[in-house]
Amino acid sequence: MTGDPQRTCRELAGGVLAEHASTVDRDARFPKEALSALRAHGLLAAAAPVERGGLGADVPALAGMAAALARGCGATAMIWAMHQVQLACLLVGEGAPELREAVTMVVRDQLLIASATSEAGIGGALRTSSCAVERDGSGARLDKRATTVSYGVEADALLVSARRGPDSPPSDQVAVLADSARTRLEVLGGWNPLGMRGTCSPALRVSAEFEEWRILPVPFGDLVARVMTPLSHVLWAGVWYGLASEAADRAVRYARARGESAGPPSSSLAEMRWRLAGLEAQLDAAARDTQDVMTGAAEPTVAFTLRVNALKLATSQVAVDVALAAMRACGMAGYSEDGPYSVARILRDLLSAPLMINNERLVAISSQLALVARDR
Repeated sequence: MTGDPQRTCRELAGGVLAEHASTVDRDARFPKEALSALRAHGLLAAAAPVERGGLGADVPALAGMAAALARGCGATAMIWAMHQVQLACLLVGEGAPELREAVTMVVRDQLLIASATSEAGIGGALRTSSCAVERDGSGARLDKRATTVSYGVEADALLVSARRGPDSPPSDQVAVLADSARTRLEVLGGWNPLGMRGTCSPALRVSAEFEEWRILPVPFGDLVARVMTPLSHVLWAGVWYGLASEAADRAVRYARARGESAGPPSSSLAEMRWRLAGLEAQLDAAARDTQDVMTGAAEPTVAFTLRVNALKLATSQVAVDVALAAMRACGMAGYSEDGPYSVARILRDLLSAPLMINNERLVAISSQLALVARDR
């Protein structure tokens, strides 16, 4: 594509994403129209370098794109953000020539990559796996019961975590690029959540057969520390910031529409603005830090991990507060599911934020890290 990717995201958000957001939410269906538009504009390859056929967007630019897309449809923006994280993981390290060619095809053909890192009995403990890669003379396989796999049924491939082998401890993990053509997915439960309904994230049994070269060469712990966790926190925060900003803008438009006859505007309008300004500054700083870590210009220190964890915690809470304030400012017009001032879907989408890597767990992890932090 040519032109400004963020501008393209804004245009698509106000067009095809917004047009189908209500039905995506109502029917809890995959936003196929929006993903087709993103693919047509080359936006699924945003995180890939230009020399690999992508847009070459850095982390601050990706965060801005996530925020722009979220204004039209939170579920679409979250799918896009999750995909960018998986793509960034695939771009780390060279690996076998076959793996490099597979990643080139992902970028060139705008293939959609999902993640299967959760697991029954373990939940969202990213650095622990129960299932294992098993090998025989014909190749390798794995069988995993994942508790949540966003858009997995719609994806062209999945990045799956597993133990390196049957005798490996739970923390000795690898990431496998499993092609959908050789992967069987069994839906293990329904999908009828409060918000982010279009992400289509049921529990799945993932049974994959694959060649040895599909195992990513980078140690899984390094992949998590340098790319998967920090980039997830930054891009998720971008989505939540975009949703909250849209809610605040709807409250402002509502106040303007009522005019002077309604009395002075609510003080909550100003509060929403300064709270969003604080989030924006925190997001920008974390995005720059994450860019440095991903490029090797900085190390993923304990202090860095605490900062990106703090971003996730703050954004997931403040964004909900802003949306609630917008609803109060708009009254019934905001509470309604319909109309130009509705913030109902936005609020429901944002209520998933504290649960994506549960905030209570993240606070506990950060508390333990704070005890050993020596590099602040």
